[in-house]
Amino acid sequence: MRSSLRFLIPLALASLSIKSVAAHELGPHVHGVASLQVAVDGNILTLDFSGPLDNLLGFEHAPRDDKQKAAVKNMVETLHHTDGVFAPSPAANCTSVSVKLESSVLEAKLTSSNDGHADIDGEYVFRCGHPENLHGLELKLFDSFHNLHQVEAQVAGPHTQTAARLSPAQRNLSW
Repeated sequence: MRSSLRFLIPLALASLSIKSVAAHELGPHVHGVASLQVAVDGNILTLDFSGPLDNLLGFEHAPRDDKQKAAVKNMVETLHHTDGVFAPSPAANCTSVSVKLESSVLEAKLTSSNDGHADIDGEYVFRCGHPENLHGLELKLFDSFHNLHQVEAQVAGPHTQTAARLSPAQRNLSW
């Protein structure tokens, strides 16, 4: 247990520094751009995705009509089906453990006073049967969300730290 704690503490610190660097590089809120932080810890793959709701919905306010309510529902359903969002290395045999989405639009907390630039944050956790074969992932978000043009990705793992800029033309992240 002690040896795993020695590994987890530096990984957690690296993850925090990566998040602050990514937030600084992206600025507060850039349409068309999102961030993805990837952490590999043993057989657990954790993905933290964050960006403006406009990238996924085409608007970032509380849904105003049935069409916008349906768009929010469709977005949530799409993001919960991890096979249509992220594809870790097939040989790693990763399965989704949990998906957590947070946004003021999802919580119906937007009011006219804060009905502006809303974001979405998602945490995806996978358990991999063969983590030794986990060397990357394909970002499939671009297929469903056409307002998403760029994802700034950061990876922290036991043997590597890397960064990449992903786009519809370059959707594979390798480490």
